[in-house]
Amino acid sequence: MQVKRNSKSSVIPSSSEIRKIVGASNRFGNPGIKNQQLTTMEVFHYLPVASNVTLDFFRNVNTAVFPFSNIQINSLQVGETMVINRIYFDVIEVVDATGVIKTVGTLETLFPGAYLSQFSWLNDNNRVIKEIGLTNMKPAHNRKGWNELNDVFHLETDITIQPLIRFICQLQIPTVTIPANAGSTYYIGCHAQGTGTLLAPRTTY
Repeated sequence: MQVKRNSKSSVIPSSSEIRKIVGASNRFGNPGIKNQQLTTMEVFHYLPVASNVTLDFFRNVNTAVFPFSNIQINSLQVGETMVINRIYFDVIEVVDATGVIKTVGTLETLFPGAYLSQFSWLNDNNRVIKEIGLTNMKPAHNRKGWNELNDVFHLETDITIQPLIRFICQLQIPTVTIPANAGSTYYIGCHAQGTGTLLAPRTTY
């Protein structure tokens, strides 16, 4: 007896992040994502540090230039998706007169008061990460820090960013003391990293 094989059968990805990308994209009516090029992806945006405010990272990212951001619109392009695995916030000191970046450091070293902040993530105005305190990132409380310096927050669930869906990270900062350094401005940066896809119009590699 001859057994017929399904020519359209697909390989089940071994990575949970890739499975989440493919599954979520299918529900968005975008089955072609599984044919795109897999990659490691990051989006980041820096805004001036301020006290007792809510900073909307990525909302007006079109006004930022490198190295204050690596994207020009707060959405991914056609064929691009991303699973957010890690989020962290760092601080840079910029010399006002020249624009030279003088220091790049962690909250622990440059702005420890910011650990009392909280952040959330919105995809197309839908809150997909509810308010989380930055104390989870502080090395003393970071369950995946493994050392006294690591302040990267590893998400417990796979949150996807779909193509053309606008995203925003809101950071609510309480009343804190901002580092004082004449002639310099401090910026806080939001970095989101994880597994993603790039458009592969011809083939994947």
